[in-house]
Amino acid sequence: MNAPRLVTIGFSHYCEKARWALDLAGVDYVEDDHVPVFHAPFSRRAGGRRTVPVLRVGGDVFRESGDILRFADGRLSPERRLFPQGGGARAEVEALVNEFDRSLGPATRRLAYFYLLQDAPRAKALIAGTGPAWERRLAPSLFRPMRLLMRAAMNITPEGAARSHEKIDATFASVAERLSDGRRYLVGDRFSAADLTFASLAAPVLLPPEYGHPLPPPSELPAELAGLAEQLRATPAGRFVLRLYAEERPAVRGRGPRAVAS
Repeated sequence: MNAPRLVTIGFSHYCEKARWALDLAGVDYVEDDHVPVFHAPFSRRAGGRRTVPVLRVGGDVFRESGDILRFADGRLSPERRLFPQGGGARAEVEALVNEFDRSLGPATRRLAYFYLLQDAPRAKALIAGTGPAWERRLAPSLFRPMRLLMRAAMNITPEGAARSHEKIDATFASVAERLSDGRRYLVGDRFSAADLTFASLAAPVLLPPEYGHPLPPPSELPAELAGLAEQLRATPAGRFVLRLYAEERPAVRGRGPRAVAS
């Protein structure tokens, strides 16, 4: 059977969530990464919709990061499962995962893009830093229409960015409160899907060095985004994410070639 194929936008934080779960489970997969907007037909051809990540394993298709997380969880030994087997703990993890997916993920994406898309040279460098060579060559020349499409699709406006900043601050404060009793993980005494989801979806505003796709250093990002990352890294929730990346993020197992034919 062909290796599992993961269709992504390389730097996407929802794709990082899926990639981290597969890496943790030891799945040898092919990552088929693309430039934003270019990704849509490849996602559909893999059996997904226009969004990524999409994981194809033989005849099975997993169309959401949460579905991929659960697929990976099923490959882990009982003592390493990301979703606890106990009813109360599992319900708590599920609730946190759903909340981070619904609120934090869109907020960090919108705020990061809000700052990034105002700086065309740096935005072009990031966007053209993923995907096969032909997409990377075309992306800079198509940046203006791509920017319009991305702003419309994600409601990237000053008002939307302000609301997203408030959501991020509220979520970070809630996580800090949960951690204030000295616990090392969000639920129970070991790493779970709640920790993985929070860390990966917070990454666009923290820029952890161990992120599963190369990210520019803060010095190569817009000053506002770099400043935000510096501010949030200093918070209890930010320090928590940086620790999780340093201690819990395994090496990336995904391999090329890129843009594998469906």
